[in-house]
Amino acid sequence: MQPMNWIYAIFWLLAVPAAVGMALIWYTDKNKSICFSVVCGYAGLFAMAQMILVPGIFLKVSLHTVVYIYQILSIAAAFAGIFLNRKNLKKVPSEIMSKIKCVKISEWMLFSIGVFLIFVQLVLSVCLVHQDADDSFYVASASTSVYTDTIFVYNPYTGLRYRRLPSRYVLSPFSMYEAVLTKIVGTDVPYMVYTILPVVLLSLAYLVYWLWAKLLFGDNRKQCALFLIFISMVQMFSNYSIYTSGTFLLMRIWQGKAVLAGVLLPATAYMCSRLAKEEKGGWPILLCLQLASCLVSSMGIILSLLMTGIYTFIYGICTRRWKYVGKAFFCCIPNLVFSVIYLLIR
Repeated sequence: MQPMNWIYAIFWLLAVPAAVGMALIWYTDKNKSICFSVVCGYAGLFAMAQMILVPGIFLKVSLHTVVYIYQILSIAAAFAGIFLNRKNLKKVPSEIMSKIKCVKISEWMLFSIGVFLIFVQLVLSVCLVHQDADDSFYVASASTSVYTDTIFVYNPYTGLRYRRLPSRYVLSPFSMYEAVLTKIVGTDVPYMVYTILPVVLLSLAYLVYWLWAKLLFGDNRKQCALFLIFISMVQMFSNYSIYTSGTFLLMRIWQGKAVLAGVLLPATAYMCSRLAKEEKGGWPILLCLQLASCLVSSMGIILSLLMTGIYTFIYGICTRRWKYVGKAFFCCIPNLVFSVIYLLIR
């Protein structure tokens, strides 16, 4: 990659998600957490991609048209986030410095261990990349789309046009989203999939776990750091089966089902727990997470729906706050719609 491509990658995979997340958390997060902003930003961008790609597939829109629409909407959302938080952005550096000064040496040491373990996983995920058999479809589909400027028109196995669209993938076109990112950054699909995305998505997964630590332990930095270390060790020693979330996270994170298991389902559970604690303004984020789960995997259409439904049912029975149940049901409507479409086209 050329230096300019790296600038594009940093801009589109870090700066834009953070800015989009600022728009989503403007009314939700009083502390304006950077970690929460990035996670919500990716949820919003995934949801946006789902709403663009699925109609584009059925309307046979070209890939470059989808890229243009995605870029325009993403930049607009990012500018909205910066504009809404323009006053708070000035306070961020001073607030970060004040928090750093309050951290004890023992807490720094524990946090450094956790960060080191994550860094080792990032390096190994890139240097010892595992090429899975499923990549013969996922990566090949993205490459075919890039080089033919189409989305799900040609079969990557044969090079011939689809006579019938693959029902498992057209409603969850994560490989097409990887093709969109490849076109934006200006690199090759294998480099994007095997080198850039593992770093981005693995970091995103640990941001979600950090949010869980803050939800469980609050301002107790020592407990949060220990939680991060514990989660890192669990992931590193989870390859006793090919079906564990740790195996998906560390060995095939560029695949949609791995993003579902490692990032979006934990994020959905976190958001449900957060909304149960404080409902203010978080429902658009949960809606984006539901759409994001639909993007990455056909299993996500049902699993995220079930997870939200179980949380809602338990919380509704325990507290009898039926307004909460109604809002959660509204957030699950996209999953229900895509489920019906899947049954019709199968």
